[in-house]
Amino acid sequence: MSNDTDKCEHLRKLHDRLVEEIRVLKEDLQAAEEEGVNPIETVHIVKSLQKTLATITIELEKCHG
Repeated sequence: MSNDTDKCEHLRKLHDRLVEEIRVLKEDLQAAEEEGVNPIETVHIVKSLQKTLATITIELEKCHG
């Protein structure tokens, strides 16, 4: 049971860090676009992180409490 608790706690921390990282990257992306730059790599990174976040969210739904 402790292993499940540890896994859920780890997933919660990872979820929070990903949400923050995606927020920062989107701000950077918006600033770059305002300067006329299209950083396609950043767009791909954000999409990839969003997919990972969705997977983590699904796993978190399996956690109790």
